Amino acid sequence: MVTRRRTSRKKRSSSRPIGPLGNLGGPPARKTGGWVALVLGALVVINLYVFVWDKQTSVGAIKREADRATPTAMLPSRPLAEAGNPTPGTPGAAPAAPAIAPAPVGPPGIIDGKVGKSDTLGRVLKKSGLTAAEADEVIRALSGVFDFKTMRAGQTYRIERGADGRVKSFELVVSKVQTVRAERGATGALAGKADTSQTRIEIKAIGGRIESSLYAAIKASGENAALVDFFVDVFAYDLDFYNDTHDGDTFRVVVEKQLRDGDSTGPGGPGGPGGPGAGHEFIRYRRILAAEYAGKAGTFRTFWFGDGYFDDKGKSSEKTLLKTPLKFQRVSSGFDRARMHPVLHTVRAHLGIDYAAPTGTPVWAAAGGVITHRGDAGGAGNLVMIKHDGGIETAYLHLSKFADGVKVGQHVAAKTVIGYVGATGLATGPHLHFGVKQNGELIDPTKLVPVRSRTVPGKDLDAFHTEVGKLSAQLAAIPIPKPAT
Repeated sequence: MVTRRRTSRKKRSSSRPIGPLGNLGGPPARKTGGWVALVLGALVVINLYVFVWDKQTSVGAIKREADRATPTAMLPSRPLAEAGNPTPGTPGAAPAAPAIAPAPVGPPGIIDGKVGKSDTLGRVLKKSGLTAAEADEVIRALSGVFDFKTMRAGQTYRIERGADGRVKSFELVVSKVQTVRAERGATGALAGKADTSQTRIEIKAIGGRIESSLYAAIKASGENAALVDFFVDVFAYDLDFYNDTHDGDTFRVVVEKQLRDGDSTGPGGPGGPGGPGAGHEFIRYRRILAAEYAGKAGTFRTFWFGDGYFDDKGKSSEKTLLKTPLKFQRVSSGFDRARMHPVLHTVRAHLGIDYAAPTGTPVWAAAGGVITHRGDAGGAGNLVMIKHDGGIETAYLHLSKFADGVKVGQHVAAKTVIGYVGATGLATGPHLHFGVKQNGELIDPTKLVPVRSRTVPGKDLDAFHTEVGKLSAQLAAIPIPKPAT
């Protein structure tokens, strides 16, 4: 029993709490705490004496000494500019002290720049060195005259700082016909305003002969290169302008040109897109009213009526599929059921057409439809598939990337950009593999019988034929240059 009690006392002794500095029990810790409290109390008393009670070192004494050392600033009874120029003859007039201008926020001068991709107005102003307050002032000035959602990459801007360093003006060229400004007025505040130029529409008739390319022929006629894309677009269902054009082919077009009145000439100079006689700046081509292309591939005409293009019989120029799903440089591989695969080196069916084109070339939907696949597909690389009416399905393989916003289940119109040419999957170089299925079976896209989408309604046929008769006469009257010798 005695032995057991000794063991018990040992256990109780060993159960004492261990302090943070070692094997220290409760009582020593309480003694240490008392000494700490005593030292802290002494420090508080010393600080009170030095900073509060002592007449030489207290905070109040130091403040009084500083006031005696600094003379009180005298405020002038009139503005500094007036005080510096006393009335002549005033006795005892002191020499004028130079007025101190406000410190400039930035150096005087002009900053020119361009809006970058995904830039906002606030980001543009910040990159140009404006403070948050300055940027806010510009934004508030323009809030009533400018739709900030219309800001686009490539738009130019100018910021001018005055001699006082403040923002004197901000100017953004929204388009060729609209400029917005924020200018500092007499009140000292920035005020926003929008300038919209007066424009007019001119009907222009143009004709030419292909010597090397459609692009060169249209440029030779003195027109802007934008007309080339427009002309190709209206015949996209009938002609492949990279393969169907030949030397000696001819074209005629009647087009609306939007011009801005002014003193500048158009990009092509006198007789160019600015129009004969200059004085009008070319803005854009609005609509092609009538167009004709004649050559080895046949003769094709299209006319604008209502809300679309039709042939001279009133049938829509739009068909089942575009002639090509992109602008390409050459056809690298055709439809072949026994082609030697360039990567696998085995004979495999090539059930589609390969269009060689630089990486990044836009790929268009060949017809309107619903996207059924968008993603990686192994050897096919990045793949988009679209389901169209009439049991037609199209496939676009080896894309470098997909267009923004393209997703499964989305309906897209013909000529909508769905992706960009690449070399993903089993590919030896950048190209688009274009495949077409009809009723579930892969077919040669060039053998698909085109179907026109609509015709002019019967009630409008008389008006249509009258309009086409006038436009056809205008086309026929356009002279074509003689072949080059």
